[in-house]
Amino acid sequence: MAPLVDLVIAVHDARRPIARAVRSALAAGRGLAGDGLRVTVVCHNLGADAVAERLGPELAGDAAVRLLELADGIRSPAGPFNFGLDAADARFVSIMGSDDELEPGALAAWAHFADRRGLDVVIPVERHAGGGLIRTPPVRLRRAAPLDPVRDRLAYRTAPLGLLSTALVRRLGVRMAAGVATGEDQDFSARLWFSGAAIGYARGLPAYLVGADAAERTTLAHRSVHDEFAASVALVDQPWFRALDLAHRRAIAVKLVRIHVFSFIARRVAAGDWAPGERGELASVIDWLEVAAPGFTGALSRADAAVLDALGEASVTPERFAALAAARRRFGAPATLVTRRLGALLAPDAPLRFMVASALL
Repeated sequence: MAPLVDLVIAVHDARRPIARAVRSALAAGRGLAGDGLRVTVVCHNLGADAVAERLGPELAGDAAVRLLELADGIRSPAGPFNFGLDAADARFVSIMGSDDELEPGALAAWAHFADRRGLDVVIPVERHAGGGLIRTPPVRLRRAAPLDPVRDRLAYRTAPLGLLSTALVRRLGVRMAAGVATGEDQDFSARLWFSGAAIGYARGLPAYLVGADAAERTTLAHRSVHDEFAASVALVDQPWFRALDLAHRRAIAVKLVRIHVFSFIARRVAAGDWAPGERGELASVIDWLEVAAPGFTGALSRADAAVLDALGEASVTPERFAALAAARRRFGAPATLVTRRLGALLAPDAPLRFMVASALL
């Protein structure tokens, strides 16, 4: 008999705290009816014996824990997560990083919430392991379910954590994107949030804890514009994205720029290591997004828009560009609150409402 929840943990380095992750998963599943939880550890380019040794005999021998090997020779989390998702046959499936943890009772509480509200997807509260709240997605005040992808700003939760209906995952055919350096989960999560599925935010319930002790992290790696935004460009080129109405396409494009593009710009400005022609390449990414979601920059602040405009201007010196990038981070200044298109001033993802919703989460 299939369990209620299949939790997939991918591990590609035996030094990772996999025993901690599995132990927390088992504690998170206490309270699920019957044999409610199966924890699948995908040993990615690792032998299962090495992972079992790290787990220790108690965890490795637990009937709720299974170890699967995947040897694809590729350094990407896409492969092992897809492999684990394919192996799932529970009503709900969930994914988890090997550096992360779940608070006790989390899976049971999320499953009860899903049953009570008739949900296909449960988005958990996400916290840093040290306790700080991760303020995404900035859903409406006191809103739990059902959520609206635009009004509740679901695009800002990139990682598809929580509980996902396995039937929904199969029906949509969502996959982690293989062959990209970063952003393998962007298309996966966006398709979920904008699928019309019944989605809830597990406000007040046990949280997903993001670990801070990984031996290596790739989010701050130095990548080319092409490598950094290949997943984003591929996302907006998908038929499902082009079939969305304009408001939905704009919401995704605004998120891609606000979170990913401006993060890339901040890193380049801080390091002062723009490659020749790189600003122009990034301007081309913005142009591509404008084609995919015309008018999306109207919901950005005037300070944000000024940075984007300067990307394609060869006459803008590095010093001037750095000053514009710094100005967009003076949150609360008029230029950071007023939108490029005044009619978008009170849009859900415009700066004013976005900042307030984030603060009140």
